[in-house]
Amino acid sequence: MLPRTGLFIAIGMLLAACAGDKDNRIACPDVEVLRGLGDVTRFNPGPGRDPTDVLLEAWIDRVGGTCRRDDEDLLVDLNIRVVTRRGPANRTESATIPYFVAITDLRRNILSRQTFKAETPYVSRKSISFEDVIALTIPLSPGVETDSFTVYVGLELSEEELRHNRGKLKN
Repeated sequence: MLPRTGLFIAIGMLLAACAGDKDNRIACPDVEVLRGLGDVTRFNPGPGRDPTDVLLEAWIDRVGGTCRRDDEDLLVDLNIRVVTRRGPANRTESATIPYFVAITDLRRNILSRQTFKAETPYVSRKSISFEDVIALTIPLSPGVETDSFTVYVGLELSEEELRHNRGKLKN
């Protein structure tokens, strides 16, 4: 169904462009799309699970951004690109795609977690992509390095959608 399902299995990528001149560069946190939460296939209510029952497919297509440091905080501008495709069972003109961004420390303690919802109008198109820029502020303690954090991104899935994704991962 989704051509990119395998692409986002636990990717950890460094934020590519850290702000500042070469004498003032800082290390940015890793960014990871969580395994099994990088895509979703949403079906019509009921038992049908064949391609004609698909309401929409969506996947995280790209994650990146920039970071800089002020006096006490690490400031991250995180870019998240999501693509969504209307399925044959969908008769609506838009879809709501919820996703989350979480920040953890080195011990994987969750420091913050926010949920975002993007409304995607299909209009006359079958698929559409959107890109959000999320401004993250990470308070820094003395002695804590700027790359001591990980930023996790994923789609908010129902239990049924998560089971469906886990089933695809086993195959």
